Amino acid sequence: IDVGYDMYLKLLEEAVLEEKGEPIPVRAECAADLAVNANIPENYVKSPAQRMDIYRRIALIRTEAEADDITDELCDRFGDPPPSVNALIQVALLRGVASQQGVGDISQKGGAVRFTFAKESFDFARVSALYALPEWKGRVKVEAGGQPAVSMRLNSRRRILEEARAFIRDYAATAGTKGE
Repeated sequence: IDVGYDMYLKLLEEAVLEEKGEPIPVRAECAADLAVNANIPENYVKSPAQRMDIYRRIALIRTEAEADDITDELCDRFGDPPPSVNALIQVALLRGVASQQGVGDISQKGGAVRFTFAKESFDFARVSALYALPEWKGRVKVEAGGQPAVSMRLNSRRRILEEARAFIRDYAATAGTKGE
């Protein structure tokens, strides 16, 4: 059986966690459709093969440390990344942290961002806890429908990636919140 390098690393990580007796994290892949300029310009990385490799590696980012590592590498190899590359890294990081919270899709429509959750990971008590935070009061609402989703109205004074990451950060901080 042929196994790709990424799959090999995933299986290796799972085997190590299993050997240590630690739980294997369930990672839902999260898609993001946001109105941001996120790409690797040809004038930054000239080789199409190198660009594709960097796109692939950026797509695998899940932590701040991984984002910092690839940013440092890009700086060393190609110079300071343009804003569109930094945005691409931030989108990948957002996807990584959102998937850890059970978010399967992030999409922007006009002045709002919609976070769609996997049914088994949606926790209304945690969303309710967000309502109590001044940052989100009047800006967050649960959407009715077959798939649980939460809409967040954007503030015009902040950038979308910052707000989306702040929402996910605050949602993650509500873990352990019980509807009491």
